[in-house]
Amino acid sequence: MPIAKIFLLAIAFLLLPTQAIALEKPTVYTDNVRYEMERDFYRLKIPTGKIDGEIDSNTMRAVCLWRELTGRTPLRAYPTKSDIQAIANTDYLFPTTEMKLGLNINLTCQTALWLREDIENTFSIFKISSGKSGFETLPGTFKVGWLIDDWYESRSYPDGWMYRPQFFNMGQAIHGSSLDSAVHSYPASHGCVRMLHKDVDYLWENGFGKGSVVNVYGKWRW
Repeated sequence: MPIAKIFLLAIAFLLLPTQAIALEKPTVYTDNVRYEMERDFYRLKIPTGKIDGEIDSNTMRAVCLWRELTGRTPLRAYPTKSDIQAIANTDYLFPTTEMKLGLNINLTCQTALWLREDIENTFSIFKISSGKSGFETLPGTFKVGWLIDDWYESRSYPDGWMYRPQFFNMGQAIHGSSLDSAVHSYPASHGCVRMLHKDVDYLWENGFGKGSVVNVYGKWRW
């Protein structure tokens, strides 16, 4: 192709309307709209972090799970105007048909949904932090094989203390950490599934234990 023609094509590309090549920017919402969205998540019992009107990574986790439990694609993308309205109009959430009776770990949303085996149509939602890059929590369906009702030091990572761990895939376990602040809104563990102490206690005290199903699915994309 002649150099002059290549030059003209390059100029034409640069003169394209900005909208044709620019990435979509997040919609700007008023403080009140953001507060109301977080309050709606609280009403629906979806963990969203502090209700402060800030759409942060904790809020994005809630948006992702809301999408999944209302039949949408579970993505941590910024909520659209139609999402905001739909969240306000949501009265009920439903587990997907892909979920199993047991603890369903969504790696995309960084959430866990316990679909109770003993009480029909009953589920609880928890925040989690799965394995980071190079130490990913493996997807698949497993069962809790052994558990320790105490603090337990990791054999692989000295000083890596686990609170009431329940092991479901070799060295991978559901557990609390030394601090609840280690339950980030993104993958941060060495393969395990970190949960808040109160949520770990809830599982133990309500019958989740040896033989219970752990269903890990999805993929972290950020």
